[in-house]
Amino acid sequence: MKGFGRVKRAAFILDQVPSNGAVLHVGCTNSPTTLFTIANDILLHKHLLDRCPNAVGIDIDEPSIAILKEHLPGAEIIAGDANNLSDYVGGRLFDLIIAADVIEHLENPGLFLSACRDQLKDDGQVLVTTTNTFGVARFFKALLFHEAVHSEHTAYFSPKTLVRLGHLCGLETRRYGYYACSAFSEGPSVNKALTNAIETMYATIWPQFSEGVIVEYRRSD
Repeated sequence: MKGFGRVKRAAFILDQVPSNGAVLHVGCTNSPTTLFTIANDILLHKHLLDRCPNAVGIDIDEPSIAILKEHLPGAEIIAGDANNLSDYVGGRLFDLIIAADVIEHLENPGLFLSACRDQLKDDGQVLVTTTNTFGVARFFKALLFHEAVHSEHTAYFSPKTLVRLGHLCGLETRRYGYYACSAFSEGPSVNKALTNAIETMYATIWPQFSEGVIVEYRRSD
């Protein structure tokens, strides 16, 4: 298994996108910050479509889907539950399935990865990014008696737990690495500035303390 260090999340994802392949983007609206990311030209799905115009998006947040369809006319965006991909894209196989900061929101991440495997071509790839259990800023905030957990997260993951979970779901980890803290949030905030400063100070030297984890899976059979 190959590893890599600390990268910028969006740039890394876009570098993996085939221009003529079949791509599925799970969690494509970036809800609840859809309007902010569109206004600041940092919406991942928009840049994904620039690379692969036939990419398919799926998300469970219908109001955010309506916003996306208004700003991305002609894009195929499906309203559906990530845990039941086959109900919405069954019969379609993909070269690349992207789940960018989605898995930590799900009640059954194993079911989701199994569903991704079923929608992959034989040589296809699942690209998962998620919050890192060992992100250094969270430890500093814990010293202030603050548990820095998003209100919609159900779990945090590390590279080893993602490797194990993928294995249980018929997916082999090709490589993994880490991504840096985003420079953006929904507007400027002291909390975001402090998080970025702490993360940059430590994770530049020790990438295992970065904000997020990236894992590339392939089918194991």
